[in-house]
Amino acid sequence: MERVLIVAKTHVKSGVCVSGLTSTSSRGIRLIPAGRSNQAADTAFEVGQVWDIEFQEVAGVEPPHTEDVIVSNQKYVGRVTSMREILMRRIDPWRGGPENLFDKMLTFGPRKDYIARTGPIPGYSTGYWLPDRPLRLDQGSDKPYYLVEHTYKLGDKTYTGTLSIPFVGFDVPVKQIPSETLIRVSLARWLSSPDGDRCYLQLSGWYL
Repeated sequence: MERVLIVAKTHVKSGVCVSGLTSTSSRGIRLIPAGRSNQAADTAFEVGQVWDIEFQEVAGVEPPHTEDVIVSNQKYVGRVTSMREILMRRIDPWRGGPENLFDKMLTFGPRKDYIARTGPIPGYSTGYWLPDRPLRLDQGSDKPYYLVEHTYKLGDKTYTGTLSIPFVGFDVPVKQIPSETLIRVSLARWLSSPDGDRCYLQLSGWYL
């Protein structure tokens, strides 16, 4: 068994996506139950909990979603406090603006950013971010989005815009996430569009 800290719990169409960080190698893993694509809505996993988990690798994973593992056994251990302090000792977050996320492989548009099937494609779909500017809640949307100013290029020209990042976590949205807050970001599963397959950036939680 591997000791795992639960770091994120997010909404997906087919249930709940639960992610953890292993104690031995600080590897990010996505906990998939046997016979399902995601955890059930009533999953026992909660952010901040520590579990001993037995899992197997998923065969044939496709980047960037390489964190998937199949859970075969689990045992609750306890709960931690000060998630930010624990994570900052174990992970190496991206810093600065959103253009630095996922090793600068994101494609940016006026409002959205994503990984395109045509590449480049990172070898992972989760990470941590210390933004150099605040993110503010989009009050005019029926779903929670966070807005952040950014610069992006189209062709040879550089533009300034407001990036809109969907929030898919279970926390109650706050009006503003201050700069230098540790944020967890992830890439959604591949979505087909007339412009090609894309994995869109999403915000899955923060640690104040």
